[in-house]
Amino acid sequence: MSNFKNLTGNSSLALPLIAILGTAVALTATPLPAYAGGVVGTGTPASCTEAALDTALKGGGTVTFKCGTQAHAIAISKEKSIAANTTINGGNLITLDGGGKTRILAVGNGIKLTLANLTITNGFSTQQGAGIFSGNKSQLTVTNCKFNNNVSTSGGTFDGGGAIFISSESTATIQGSTFTSNKAGNGGAINNLLSNLTVSNSTFTSNESTRSGPPGGGGGAIYIDGGNGGNGKLSITGSTFSKNKAVFQGGAIFIQLYNNDAITIDKSTIADNIVNGSGNQGFGGGIFIVSQSSNGNFTLTNTTLARNIATNQGGGLWTGNQAKVIMTNTTIYGNQAMSADGKGGLGGGIMRTGGTIEILNTTIASNIAGFQGGGIMGDGSVRITNTIIANNVAKNGGNNWNIKNNCFDTLSSGGSNLQFPAKNAYDASDKDCASGIVTADPKLDSLKSNGGSTQTAALLKGSAAINAGDNAQCPTTDQRGTTRPQGTKCDLGAFEFK
Repeated sequence: MSNFKNLTGNSSLALPLIAILGTAVALTATPLPAYAGGVVGTGTPASCTEAALDTALKGGGTVTFKCGTQAHAIAISKEKSIAANTTINGGNLITLDGGGKTRILAVGNGIKLTLANLTITNGFSTQQGAGIFSGNKSQLTVTNCKFNNNVSTSGGTFDGGGAIFISSESTATIQGSTFTSNKAGNGGAINNLLSNLTVSNSTFTSNESTRSGPPGGGGGAIYIDGGNGGNGKLSITGSTFSKNKAVFQGGAIFIQLYNNDAITIDKSTIADNIVNGSGNQGFGGGIFIVSQSSNGNFTLTNTTLARNIATNQGGGLWTGNQAKVIMTNTTIYGNQAMSADGKGGLGGGIMRTGGTIEILNTTIASNIAGFQGGGIMGDGSVRITNTIIANNVAKNGGNNWNIKNNCFDTLSSGGSNLQFPAKNAYDASDKDCASGIVTADPKLDSLKSNGGSTQTAALLKGSAAINAGDNAQCPTTDQRGTTRPQGTKCDLGAFEFK
């Protein structure tokens, strides 16, 4: 586990004054490039050089580009130090390309940097943050930007951030941006250290965490090591994580909370990610979360975790230490925890080793564990309400036991839950998922788009989950935003049948 200690860590170009006395004369001198006011270039691609960018960045302010109407890449041979508050707007045409040889932007302590409509690619650093290194107490805002193939090779236990590294006591806001094929020890795309981070409407694809740990090591796309000041506010909304990879922990996202830190993931899709280490590795194919305090809260709402893979524990989600998880209107579908030989693996959908989990109106279906706990590996510290746990499979290490398919142990019940199929009545070690749970077929459709921003497993006509919920505890809408209830009672799971 991570146990981090804090680190401390438009100017105008004056034009020559030419005094002309008497009769006007014709001047034949070569015109000077018009870089004044933070504008890079004079209208042609050839005028948009690294030297022109260096000039525009001096003294901060707003930097724009005049390089013609076509996309243009500026080769960066030396990282650009941002020592004053700066805005860079690429106009959806400009790429800053490190050529696989240098970091691209280094932001000083306490500095505000705003990036918009810009591509940052092929950054490289043996330190942290190959695309952007953002210093202590900085403010970073990124809107509609692309980060591709940025690589940090820093080998420290908690180092990383292929695209972006955010130093402590900072604030970072990422909006409408894409992160593709970035790579680092921890946090293939983003490494967030003791700072507040907001990510919205962004896409993370094929990013990779290379560190194998322990300690440290994880977050194929994002590595979060705490929020700002122990009261950190962290959120991920409307975002998609797919095909990201880690070796140790968190195929898509690694989260560690301290004190009163809180993180929310809402209306997001975390699918087809993998954590593929062997032995004491391979935890949390989609999300891995721990908290060093019982006050550390993780709220997961209106989100789908699907087809993620862990080679050890927690195909969709792994929780531990003192993490307090609240899960509502969420679909955990088709994830698997399975070793390379197919005989090991615990918690195909969810693995809980510490803390508590509250699960409300959630669908946990068609997940697989190589050994036990196909749906959930948990105990009474997991409480389920209005929830469906169905069609999960535990392969029992290749043995013909047919036990622990949906749940490893008895969970706490808030009422109105459904499981399918029934426990193995011929093996006393197999248990119902919760006291009083109904065993009946929910008749779930496959995972697909049914409206809303995330895929869901729809209830089909005749499902035992229809009108079976407790209205007093149901959320007012389902995962898609459909009003509950549609009938006399709300439905079980994340999908409300019309």
